[in-house]
Amino acid sequence: MVSGKYSALSGAIAREQAIANVSNNLANISSSGYKKSQVSFESLLRAEQQTGQAKGVNYTRVRQNFTDFSPGAIRPTENPLDLAIDGEGFFKVQGQDSVLYTRRGDFTLNAEGLLTTGNGLPVLDEGNGQITIPDTDSGKVAIGDNGTVFLLGPEGARTEVARIAVMDIDDRQKLKREGDTTFSLEQGGAEALSEGSRVIQGSLELSNINMAAELTQMIDNFRTFENYHKVLKSYSTISEQQDELGTLG
Repeated sequence: MVSGKYSALSGAIAREQAIANVSNNLANISSSGYKKSQVSFESLLRAEQQTGQAKGVNYTRVRQNFTDFSPGAIRPTENPLDLAIDGEGFFKVQGQDSVLYTRRGDFTLNAEGLLTTGNGLPVLDEGNGQITIPDTDSGKVAIGDNGTVFLLGPEGARTEVARIAVMDIDDRQKLKREGDTTFSLEQGGAEALSEGSRVIQGSLELSNINMAAELTQMIDNFRTFENYHKVLKSYSTISEQQDELGTLG
């Protein structure tokens, strides 16, 4: 009976983690470039796993937390610093401790003309340098399909400023989720300049969250959690009755 109680408890914990994952997805449904997080489950059934990992108890656990990198819809904004990627590439930005990758392209210029993400991370060029766009008061910013940044002067002059890095990752499973739609590249992963991606100026990629699907998962996980909770309550009731029977006579 103790084994069954721990099995139910592990199942309830796993579903609680799944509910938290869905809640986080729903909280980011309006975040540009956000990629859905998913979990998968496993049960330890084989004898050697029960002995070595589960200590004789068959239990359920979250096997893997992974990211769905499928593209989101692209929405025009007409803001010249809003960029979307058509393809599998990522923008490259400078995090606090390392280079990060993101699909979120709602960029802005700070007071010094530095191109940054919405939360202040510098956007990087192909040489990992920060990008400064000068004289935006007297010219317009134009960004080509390959990420090249131009400053258009009042008399038709065009000055090339930089080229925004758009990178492909050879193994996306090596991308570790960080804060604010960014990912770091774990050891063993490799980047390369994207040849098949296209930068779209004046547009943003929306999150790839399907609200209806997420709500369905939420309901399913919550009902399963409730069932595990009922099982645990039943075990508790049986234990109490066993204690009472033990005092008879």
